[in-house]
Amino acid sequence: MPVEDVDALTLDPGAVVAFDCPIGVSREYAAMAGLGTFREALGVFGAGRFRRFYEPAARAEDIATERPFYPLRGLKGIRRADLRRALGEAAFAPRECDRRAGAGPIFWLVGPRQVGRSAVCVWRDVITPNLDRVALWPFDGPLRALVAAGRPIVAEMYPAFLLRTLGVTVTRKSDPAARAACGRAVLQGVEADARLDLRAVAGLLRDGFGRSRAGEDPFDATIACIALAKLLLDNAVPEPPAHARHVEGWILGLGSS
Repeated sequence: MPVEDVDALTLDPGAVVAFDCPIGVSREYAAMAGLGTFREALGVFGAGRFRRFYEPAARAEDIATERPFYPLRGLKGIRRADLRRALGEAAFAPRECDRRAGAGPIFWLVGPRQVGRSAVCVWRDVITPNLDRVALWPFDGPLRALVAAGRPIVAEMYPAFLLRTLGVTVTRKSDPAARAACGRAVLQGVEADARLDLRAVAGLLRDGFGRSRAGEDPFDATIACIALAKLLLDNAVPEPPAHARHVEGWILGLGSS
């Protein structure tokens, strides 16, 4: 389910905790910043020469390799060219999984497809304080091996990809009727699987999580949990290409070919 207070989030041993935000950076940015792995990057972001990494630049002249998120606010006169001028090709270079998913750039903070603000929150407030005790997928190994090791696992997910693994689509998540139709289809598709006990959420799924648009986030989170649980139980989580295990990362449910 969505987390309203990150301080209340518990990372229990053996749990797979997936976030709908980037967990990784492009190879172009890593090369420019001198970062060998994403785990290493998380250890230095917010400290030393990267001490202002998590502070979005308010002005174009404040953008730097060590302070790449821009702009602080979407004011008149803000241009994508400002970010490109400061960071070069790393400004908008997508990770391979971003290209396949059609995801927005990590450092550009304007527009409906921006993902950087959630990345800042998750990296800074959730992962980094727990970096020594969590496993990062796919950086620390295949998901099955990480689950077997017993540490809490942090991974990146995109609800739409996980939904597809259930063989179901939703026409428009903002529409409660469409969510309800999708929820009923999900329940019908997995009802024969005795390994999944969905009694606690069955009513919510059939109802589309209410008539408000506020139901969209819990709908996404619940569908993602069901799909991920089924993938894990079926030992069917696609693993990424080898190069993605260094700095770029991967999205749960996204195939590697």
